[in-house]
Order: sequence, then structure tokens, then C-alpha cells
Amino acid sequence: MKKLLLLIIGFSLFASVGFCDNQEKIFPISDFSKGQNSHANEFVLLKNQGAECLNVRMNDEYGSLSKRETLLTYLDFGSTAVNSMHRYYGVSATETIITTSTLARIYNSGTATTVNTGLTDGKRWDWVTYKDVAIGTSASDQPIKYDGKTSFTANTDGHRTVGLGCAQLGAPFAELDTGTDLDASSWYQYKVAWYDGTDYFYSTARSNPILTGAAVYNIALTDIPLGPSGTTHRYIYRTLGAADQATVEADTTFYLVGTLANNTVTILADSVTDATADDDAAPTWTTASGGTNATPPTGAYGHIHNERYFIAGNSTYPSDIFWSDQYNPDYFDPLDFERIRYDDGDKITFLETLLGILTIGKTNTIQKFYTVGSSDTDWTLSSPYSFTGCPAPYSVASSPLGIIYLGRHGIYTFNGQSSNLISDAVTDVIADISQINIENTVGYFHDNQYHLAYTSSETGETVNDRELVYDITRDAYVVDTKNINCYESFDAGTDLGVLHSGTSTTDGLTFAHTGADKTLSIRYDSQFDAGTYDDTRAYGTENAPIIEIAWDCTIDGWLTELQTKDALIDDINEIGTYLPNADIDRPDTDGTWTSPIYYIQASALDKLYWNENLGPTGDITFNIKTGATTGAMGAWSVAYTNPNGSDISALTARNYIQFKANLSTTDILYTPNLFSSDGYVIKATYSKVGTAYETEVLSKWRSGWLDFGVPRYQKNIWDVRMYYQGTSGTMTLNLKNHEGDIDRDIEIDLSVDPADDDEDAYEGTTDEKVYIYRSDVEDELLGRYWMLTLSESGLIDWTIRRLGVRYNAENLLD
Repeated sequence: MKKLLLLIIGFSLFASVGFCDNQEKIFPISDFSKGQNSHANEFVLLKNQGAECLNVRMNDEYGSLSKRETLLTYLDFGSTAVNSMHRYYGVSATETIITTSTLARIYNSGTATTVNTGLTDGKRWDWVTYKDVAIGTSASDQPIKYDGKTSFTANTDGHRTVGLGCAQLGAPFAELDTGTDLDASSWYQYKVAWYDGTDYFYSTARSNPILTGAAVYNIALTDIPLGPSGTTHRYIYRTLGAADQATVEADTTFYLVGTLANNTVTILADSVTDATADDDAAPTWTTASGGTNATPPTGAYGHIHNERYFIAGNSTYPSDIFWSDQYNPDYFDPLDFERIRYDDGDKITFLETLLGILTIGKTNTIQKFYTVGSSDTDWTLSSPYSFTGCPAPYSVASSPLGIIYLGRHGIYTFNGQSSNLISDAVTDVIADISQINIENTVGYFHDNQYHLAYTSSETGETVNDRELVYDITRDAYVVDTKNINCYESFDAGTDLGVLHSGTSTTDGLTFAHTGADKTLSIRYDSQFDAGTYDDTRAYGTENAPIIEIAWDCTIDGWLTELQTKDALIDDINEIGTYLPNADIDRPDTDGTWTSPIYYIQASALDKLYWNENLGPTGDITFNIKTGATTGAMGAWSVAYTNPNGSDISALTARNYIQFKANLSTTDILYTPNLFSSDGYVIKATYSKVGTAYETEVLSKWRSGWLDFGVPRYQKNIWDVRMYYQGTSGTMTLNLKNHEGDIDRDIEIDLSVDPADDDEDAYEGTTDEKVYIYRSDVEDELLGRYWMLTLSESGLIDWTIRRLGVRYNAENLLD
């Protein structure tokens, strides 16, 4: 029996040798979908994983490898980092709120406007929008609110003072009002107190400072905070006129200037003179401030839950969570707070709603706060559900998987019951995250991807300089080289769902990326008929038109057309005299087609493509016009000549665009033509958000050590084939064997049209290209294990669909 077994094993080995020796085999890589696995032994990596995936994507086309999107500049705020971004979707305005250094600014319709000054320099802000008001909070400043008011002209009714459009949460907004009762050219601020018939409650929060005008110097208040149920009166207090902003902000003396004997009205016109105000009418500020302090607390994190505004991350009380009156974020009862595992050495690091339940993260734990019941006295706090906490507060993001966050040793999801590690494949990347700077890592979930911006210990940077991107659909990671300090998705109103980010360096930039690119495609016969033919025509079908040089008239209009060529032509007999070179198919050797004007709202132009068949004598070029309006189109551009992707980024991008196709031939018997392929005859790519920022992006994919499916044999590579789409740039394919005697770079010009390649290294079509590297017979590529690396440092998109290695296995190795 033992001898029989040995014979069977020996025969199997012999058969295996016979099968492999000197027989052609192909090892394909046609699936890159699993992204980077840099934690695994490189000898055990699956072939759809990469040991390194830098600035690439795996899900633009499932299974293919693509270049990541390039960043586009959205805003430039000068020499500063961007500490927060918030897209405010108000009833009357859609604006971007940006905090940089000590300023809060809004961006609307191409203009950046400062709306708050004096913020603590460099601090992050956390924003929400609730009841048409944007609310921001920071651990170092009083929470502020912004209502979309963008009128900042001095001495003008209904306007606020330049740079001062935000009020502190818990105070009203102030704006100029026609009248001459207050002091002219003076500074004022307001506070509010509440009364329930027995007790006073007050807020130390202040309105936006306002400077009265020389002729308009009354003040109107809006969004006056309501009190809790039972409030019978609200009292409005004001400073006396001050000479400058610093003086009024330092003033602690306030006088009664208005009484609202209800808990509903939110506006007040203040026409009380300073002389009347300083009579100090009752109830005085001293009386009101002797009551209960209902000022919103400071805190790093704000969250709307159960129609209340929750605040946590107070620097003095790091384990406390505070909440506002229901539907009323301006009012915080001092008894409305809860201590979360008080004095456990941790601090609260996030507030999120998961499955309708308020979830509270601390440095080392996660637990739930059940806010069910008509009164907060019915609320209960759970024991910890997870002891894998979150030391990186800004890494937290809600997703379909639950709450994603960065723990001390990995990225986790909290699903409501437990925390689960999801970053094992990139454990080495997690280890590279600077622990010194871990509180500045920033996470965001957008379009089925979790983005984590972090500071790399390896690079020695002190600000975020890397981005780890996790695609939850493919369960795949990649790493990008980006400087990101904050994220925001523009995904409501008329926005396009584009991810934006703010810089972590001091260049003051914000960026647009992810889905910012658009395509204008011209493909149907009716689209060409909507344009203007001049010695050209379209024929074929609606879905497959062909455009060529031809007469652009009917029989009825032929004489008119002939006379545009020569006015002396009166009848058909005179054609030969005055148009001796005309042909029955076409009048001459050139023609144009001019498109209609298209509305694209472009902020940056990218590439122009078209499908052409030139024949032996033809040529086709394109000109482009752009314009802010249809009546203000610019001049025609220079002629573009590359049908595989002419670079049109130098053209000024505007709202409208128009194309002109120029067809010509050196032999009237033949015409070039435009035709439909891959869903277009002509197409242009552009961005609706931002202008080009990056000058180059190094993209890299590296395999593990590949044995080509026959680990015990030495492989002799005959050729390597790359199946790809690309119009520009140089891809470098590196082949390296484990023995260390072969390390070869092969350069592939992505712009080459296979039809123009005389050496047959490039095959396929302009849209489905194949590059073939053939080894030299005298220079054998021998190795037991091989590593393949792809790298490219341009900006233009490309896609690799397959790599194929043809080889033979020559001999058995021990």
C-alpha cells in the first residue's frame, strides 16, 4: 500500500512537470477590486489586492484600476488653514460657512464675506443647521448662530455692521432700522432675560455688535430667543452707545429697552434713547441676572437630537453633556445636563444618533443615552456597549455600517451593539497615524466611501498630509496624498453632491472633489440638425449619425446655395463655368458644422473628444467659444487637433459653450467624417465646481510577490499585456523578480493611437487600447516570484482593465 502511494505521488509530480515544462501559460490580473492590503505577507496577497494603492480607485468601473480624481480649487482665503466648513441651506440663501484663524466667513455667489471676528485662533468649529439657523460651537468660544443675512452696508436700513453678522447663541440678531432715536455712529449690543411670573432666567450671550449710522440710527432685533414653557415676559437689555467695537464688547452695563409680554414674538424695533435707557427701568439687569443663568455652554461638539441641541466637549467639564429646551436651541436650563462616567479619566469625544438613539463616545467607551419620555427626568443612561473608544473626535462619521471612527489601534464601526475592526488590511497605515496629532484626524462619509485625513509619522509632517479612503461597497482601501483639515458635502438644494474639503496647510484653499466632473455629449442626429451646416451634412440614423463635407441644401434651394459660391451662376449649365472643381457630392474641399450654444455652468474645462475617420486625404479640427451669456460669447479659440482628448483647460470656463467642427480634404472625391462610437460623436469634459489645483498626482499600484499559480517553478516571461483606456501621460510598468537580478521599467505612452503605431506595441482601438511588452529572446526574464508595479504622475484620467503575463515554466525547484 505504501509503495502504491509513493508511485501515485511520483506519477503526479512527473505529470505536473510534464504539464508545466516549456508550455505557454497566461497569468491574468483582471480584478483590482480589493484595494490595498499592506498588512499581509506579500507572498500570500490575492491577485485582486495590491501591496500598495496610492492615489488610485477600484470602483469607478468595477474591477478596473483608475486614477483618482484631481482636486479642484473652490475658494482661496489666503495664508491660513481651514478649520471648518459647513454648507448652510437656508430658506432664502445657500451659502458656505468657513472658519479660518480668527474669522468666520460665508461664501455666496462668488463673494466671500466675513460674518464674525475674534474667534480663538486655529480652533475647530462644529456646525449644524436647525430651524433655518446655522449654529456653530467650539470648546474655546461661546456658540454662535448665523441666519443667512448678507446685508452689510453702513448707515442703511435692514443692514448689519461689516464683518459682524453672527450673534451668540442665546441672543438676538441686531440690524439698523430707520430712525434717529439712538446715538448716531455708536456701537451697541443686546442681551435677553426671561420671567415666568415668579423667577427670572437670563443669558449672558450677546447679539452681534452693531454700529449705528450717521442718518440711520435706530436698531431692529430679530430671532429674539424664546423662553421655556411658562414664560410670561421677555426683557431686552442694551448697552449705551460706545465709541468702538472693543469698548462695547467689554461693557457689562446693560439697560432695559424692551418688554415682550408673550413667548411668541421674535422681533422688536428699538427706539429707546440712551438718555431714557440709563434711567435703569425695572426689572434692571442686576435683578434679572440675580436669577438663573440659562446661557448656552461652550463645547467642542454640537448635535441635534430629539429636537434639542446637545453640546459636549466642555474644557472644564469634559464628561458632561448639556441640552437645550426642546425646539429652542437658545435656552439651556442649568439643570439639563448629564455626567457620563464622571471622573473615569476619559472625556466625551462624540455625539451621534444611531438607530434613533443618542450615542455618546468617550476616549475609551461608547454608550447610549435614552431620551424617550415627555420629560428629561425620564431619560436613562446605559452602561458602556463598547470599551473600544474614540480618541480622535473629528474622525467620527455616520454610515450605513453604523458609526465609523478611529480608535487607538484601528478604524472601527459601532453598529449599536459592539465595535468591530474594519482596518486590518491597512494596519501598517493605522500605525503611521501620528499619535501626537491623532485629535486632528478628520473623518467623513460620502458616496459610500469613508475618508480619513491624518498626519503621517513617516513623513514627519505636523499637519494632515495623507488620506485613507475606505470603499464600503468593495471593502477596499486606498491611500491618497492630500492636505485636508475638514470635509463637507454639498448635497442639497441645487448642489451636485460634490465632496469638498479645506486645507490643513497655510495656503487658505478649499477643494472640490469626488463627482465634480461632468460630460457634455453630442451623439444624436437631431442634435446636429439643431446646429448650422455650412457645406456639411449629417446622414445615417438618429442614433448613429455621420457628418461629412457635402452640399448643405435641397434641390429647391440649390440655386441659392450655388450663388453663395459665385453670384454669376444663373442656371445649372453655368456650374461647370464658375465651379469647375465642384462635385456632385460636395461643392468644395472644406465645410463646417457649428453647434447650438449649450448651458453648462462650467468652472473649469478639461478635454474635448471626437470620433473621426479621415481617410487618405482628410482632416478635422475644432474651435470653441465660451460666454457668460448667450449674447456675450467670446471669440473662437485656436483649432484643436487631437480627437483622443484635446486639452481645453486653458480656455476660460463660463456658463455657455459652443463648438465648431472644421472638415477639410485635399481631394474633393473624398471626405473625412465624424461618426458615433462609445456613446458620442463629440464630447467635452468639464467641472462645475472649482478650477484646477494639482499640477501632478503620483498614482501607484504594486502587487505582492506573484507565483503565477505554479509556485514550485521558475517562470520565463515572454510578454506582458496591459489593456487600458487613456489619452495622456506615461505609465511605467515595472517588472521585478525576487532573485533581485531583474528590475525593469517599461514606459507606456497612454496618448498613442494604436492605428498610428508602426512597431505594433500598441493594439486595439482608440477607446480600448492594448500595450504589449515583448521580452528579448537574448534577454530572458527569469524568476520564481514576480512583482508588478504600475506608476503614473500626470493628471489625466486613465483606466486599466487587465494585465496579462504570458510565460512558460521551465524547471522544477526544490
